[in-house]
Amino acid sequence: MPADAKEFIDFWIENSVHAKPFHNEGGGSQNALVLAARMVAAAQEQGLSKDDILREIGDPEAYLQQKLKAVNSAETKREK
Repeated sequence: MPADAKEFIDFWIENSVHAKPFHNEGGGSQNALVLAARMVAAAQEQGLSKDDILREIGDPEAYLQQKLKAVNSAETKREK
C-alpha cells in the first residue's frame, strides 16, 4: 500500500532540504529543480505517483524553493 503523500513529503523534506552553509563552511547549496526530481523519484519508489505529489503540494519545484528560503532564513537568524 502506498504511503500517505503528506507524510512522505514532510519526512522527505525534513531529511533532504538543508540550509546552505554559512560563512563558507563547506558543502553546497541546493537547487529546487534537482530536489523536486529527487523527491518525485523517491515518492515513486514508495508507491506514490507524481500526481499524488502534485495534488498535495502543487508544483514541487516552487514548493521546495519556498522550503529552501525558509531553512536558509532560519539558519541566517540562528547564526546572528
